[in-house]
Amino acid sequence: MNIKDVMNPKADVISPSTTLKEAAEKMERDGVGFLPVGENDELKGTVTDRDIVVRGVCKGKDVNSTSVGDIMTGQVLYCQESQDVDDVARNMSEQQVRRMPVVDDNKRLVGVVSIGDMAQHLSADVAGRILKGVTAESRAA
Repeated sequence: MNIKDVMNPKADVISPSTTLKEAAEKMERDGVGFLPVGENDELKGTVTDRDIVVRGVCKGKDVNSTSVGDIMTGQVLYCQESQDVDDVARNMSEQQVRRMPVVDDNKRLVGVVSIGDMAQHLSADVAGRILKGVTAESRAA
């Protein structure tokens, strides 16, 4: 089974100039905790609800004036819609990420996939190993 069969095709991109407050409001409205950040049809990074709290609020940044570009994760990890679910799940475990942007053959954003999206399509054994890898304490500590 391919990622395009399990991904969430709703992947609104926000600008790096979006404020933390605007990003948090969008997350609340859309019921998500992850947003791709892009500009001029290019992915620049990602931001999570945790990024907003840990890199923004906890650091005393003003949520009304601090931009997502100031706190986002700039390293964009992504997968292709044609990749196999098991392969992407293993990669997400190794990279310790819970969500990943999905691109087409032209590297255009077509969706987002999460461990939860894939879990029902993995064997219990594989799902357990993947979840353990994603939730393990960071190896880069």
